[in-house]
Amino acid sequence: MSLLRAGAALVRTRPAALAPRRWMGGKMDIKKNYFVEEWNGKREITEKSFDYTWTNTPVLIATLFLFPAGVYFLCKGQC
Repeated sequence: MSLLRAGAALVRTRPAALAPRRWMGGKMDIKKNYFVEEWNGKREITEKSFDYTWTNTPVLIATLFLFPAGVYFLCKGQC
């Protein structure tokens, strides 16, 4: 029984020490913007939630090839 109690004492968790408050940008109290945090979280998992279908192909071609080519030719004509 004492061996069981000794094992339980090793497994028992202790409350973690609170991290010191970080002051970003001087002594201003910074509040996180909820919408920015949501956008950041969605941006991080985009590659996991993106499903390629044949209906996505025209949008991908336009985004990856046609738009940059159009910007290039517009800027090239100005020089």
